Order: sequence, then C-alpha cells, then structure tokens
Amino acid sequence: MSASLTEISTKITQIILPIIIVAGIVGNSLNIIIFNRPNLRNHACSKYFLALASNNLIHSVFIIDYFLSNGFNIDGQMMSNVLCKVLQYVGSVCSFLSPYFIILASIDRFCASSSNAALRRFSNIIIAKYFILVVVSCSLLLYINTLVSYELQNDGYGCTIRSKSIFNQVFLLIQSFLFAAVPPILMLIFGFLTIYNINRSRVLQKVTRSYRRTEGQLIRMLFLQVIIYILLNTPLCTLYLMLTIPSSFIPTPQFFFGFSITQIFFHLSYTTPFFLYILSARVYRDELIYLVSKIYRIRERAQVQPMPVAHHRNRATRGN
Repeated sequence: MSASLTEISTKITQIILPIIIVAGIVGNSLNIIIFNRPNLRNHACSKYFLALASNNLIHSVFIIDYFLSNGFNIDGQMMSNVLCKVLQYVGSVCSFLSPYFIILASIDRFCASSSNAALRRFSNIIIAKYFILVVVSCSLLLYINTLVSYELQNDGYGCTIRSKSIFNQVFLLIQSFLFAAVPPILMLIFGFLTIYNINRSRVLQKVTRSYRRTEGQLIRMLFLQVIIYILLNTPLCTLYLMLTIPSSFIPTPQFFFGFSITQIFFHLSYTTPFFLYILSARVYRDELIYLVSKIYRIRERAQVQPMPVAHHRNRATRGN
C-alpha cells in the first residue's frame, strides 16, 4: 500500500511540478515588470506586490530541487554539506517571506482605507520600503540557525537537524507557529478590518474622499490573493503543525502521501498571483496588454527584410 502511494505521489510530482515551475518563473517575472510600470509603481501596495513577486520568483527556481528530489531521486541537498545548508536556508526564508509580504499589503490596505488621517499616512512608498527591509532582515536572522543546525551525514537521514537539544526543539516550534499559524490569522484580521473601513467610507462620503480606481483594484487583488493563499496553504500548515508539535501522533504512509500532495498546493500558491491579478484588476490587464504589444512591435521592427535576389543581380549588372 505504501509503495503504491509513493508511486502515485512521484507521478503527480513529475507531471504537475514542471507546469508550476514554468508558470511561476514566467508569471512572477511579468509581475516584476508590470509593478514597475508608471501606473502602478507609485502605490505603496504595489511595492509589497513587487517584493512578493521577487520572492516568489526565487522560490519558483528553488522548486526545481524539490522536483528533482521527489520526482527523480536527484537531491541537491545530498551533494555536499554546503548545498545542504544553503538550500535549506534559502528555501525556508523564501517560504516564510511570502505570507508576510501579503500581510504587509493587508496592513497597507487597512491604513489606506481608514478614515483616520494618521493611519492613512502609513500607506506610502517610503514606509513600504522600510517595512520590506525590516521583514527581510528579520526573516534572514530567524532562520540563521539553519546554517548551523542542518548537516549532511552518511547515516541514512541525509540533510537534517541531528541535535535534539531543548533550544532546537523550542526554536523549531516558534518557527512553525510563525510560518503556519500566525499569517492566516493576521490576513483575516486585517482583511475584515479593511472591509469594515470600506463600508464605513461609503457611509461617510462627505468626510472621506473616494478611493481612486487603482487603489480599489489593488484592494481586490489583495483580497483574492488572501483567499487563495489560505485555501492552498492551510492543509499543509495543519499537517506541518501536527509533525512539529510534541504529541503521541505517529505518522502513517497515508499521512505522508497527503503531506506530499499538500506540498504541491503550497508550491502552487507561489504561481497564482499572476493569474489572480489578471482576473481581478483591469489596470493590471491593461499594463500586461501594453507590455505584450510593445514587445510585439519591437520584434517587428527588429526583423530585417531580406533583399530580393533579383535586386542584387540588377545592382551587380549595373556595376559592371
């Protein structure tokens, strides 16, 4: 039974992950270009979406290692102790950063939609850049222990943490809660607060100005992204907490099969923003169409029309 589940999991990985990798690299690259366009780059929320796209692009590249490992038993972490530490570190940081960039965008939309002028001042580009720098720095420091704790040895366990000290166990538990439990809660809290602010602004139209079209579309883009993130990541986060929280639970082959399937949904969440933006925001669609048409025009101008052979012969005859 366990062997058949492993084979099914491997086949699913071999079929689906290449699509996720290609969609993630292409989609997030386009997101980076579009959020740097003049119509979007002057909005604070766009800076968080730009940081999210950059992080997701790095994660999409690193999914290749997971694909080779689970699909073809070619594990980059098993090649050297340095790769073991670096791949674990970068993978952990990228996985951790993505939900917190969405949380920062949620906080920004809450501030931007507030009737309180002091809160609205927090929705600006300078503060967005500062918060992005703080979150990235804290994430890099939070997982710095990965570079020390993870080791590659020929004992059958591969690249993993071997020390069972109280510090490692407590630290792993803290990381697990910050990754799996905290983000969905904060997304929901600030999502509901933003909805409350928007409804209140409709009542107090004389007090507060109506939001510009782009600001409203950024809110829709964020709401849809929060919903999809929670749907795709909650199953993995639940199973991940079951593994890390000390208990009498003993994982079964069926559990690990479910865990591998939820990992695919987790990786999928890093590719969905591009498609969600297309569905939810006209300003994003317009910028994408403009970008594609501009590339097409450049290619047309770059094409060199070949000179007819007869014309060459006529010139040669006149020259003689």
